Amino acid sequence: MKQKIVGVIHELTMGGAERMMVNILNHFALDGKANIHLIIFKNIGVLKEQLAKNIEIHDLESSSVKMGIPKCLVEIYRIKPHILFSGIGHLNIALAPFIPLMRFFLRDTRWIARETNIVSLQNQESKYPKLFDFLYNRVYKNFDVIIAQSKDMKRDLESNYPKCSSKVTLINNPIDIKKVVKLSKESSDFLFSDEKINLITVGTLRYKKRHDLLLKSFALLPDKYRLIIVGSGAEESRLKRIVVALNLKERVVFAGHQSNPYPYIKHVDLFILTSEHEGFPNVLLEANALGLPIVSFSSPGGITEIIEEGINGFTVPYGKVEKLALKIEEAIDYGFNKEDIVDSVKRRFSEEIIFLHYENIFYNKRSSRGV
Repeated sequence: MKQKIVGVIHELTMGGAERMMVNILNHFALDGKANIHLIIFKNIGVLKEQLAKNIEIHDLESSSVKMGIPKCLVEIYRIKPHILFSGIGHLNIALAPFIPLMRFFLRDTRWIARETNIVSLQNQESKYPKLFDFLYNRVYKNFDVIIAQSKDMKRDLESNYPKCSSKVTLINNPIDIKKVVKLSKESSDFLFSDEKINLITVGTLRYKKRHDLLLKSFALLPDKYRLIIVGSGAEESRLKRIVVALNLKERVVFAGHQSNPYPYIKHVDLFILTSEHEGFPNVLLEANALGLPIVSFSSPGGITEIIEEGINGFTVPYGKVEKLALKIEEAIDYGFNKEDIVDSVKRRFSEEIIFLHYENIFYNKRSSRGV
């Protein structure tokens, strides 16, 4: 009898956690060793079209995780999975208090969570930081395995939520290099100037991404530099005001949200990241997959794991605006080798390597990563 692997996600909009859920379930659906199910609170989002056809979908038709938890627990009991895999922080912590009760009915189920953020920092940004810290301290240990995407995330869980520390294991995110390269070949109506040095950043325009610091750094660069900002979000109006205040209107382009940003990334000279913190920034892997070097703040969340200094990019200390500008100029003149850049992510983060670690966890083999 085949094992039953059940993924749980809130919806399938275009986000990192949602993409990872689709990729992981698709991998196990295609290997044929298990029956794969997906419990989804609301069956919406462009990513649902990418799910393998042999994945059975269970739509809870719920407007929120909070309202849908009772229905979710009933559906889990009905399916009786061998593996229950929850793929995003707020859903993990919503399920965690009920795991002891569910174990009474489902003795053969292993409960696995994948964390998506540096929890202590994410909690401080929430509406109720003390409540979430309390929950992570008291109930997160109910999971059998907690997958952290980065060393920073793992250390944070172990030091700030020690009751769950014995459950934490490290598995980085994978990169599908062939898919990124294929998508990068699609046409784009954006006009790139060969006379300019083109910089790019891609991501939601929210405060923690600190595009304001990027703009202040960019203002220190010569006029031959141009910055393309791909993304949309709550910070857009404020950032456009900063552009005007810094007299950068002719040099900064807001390209908006792009469902396929890879043609943009392919045609520029350098990728820039200035976040306060990350979980594990897939966009850096994607830029490197196209041979593009990176300059980034060395913020918590996997950035210094991804960037090998002088091979696929450079880092500077967080918030050092002047040093960032100098490092951008250094990177442009450095002469990065595109083949070395691609190899840097391929040998560490390819799907073949990363999914093997998931197989070790899901099929309860000995993991090479340890805890």
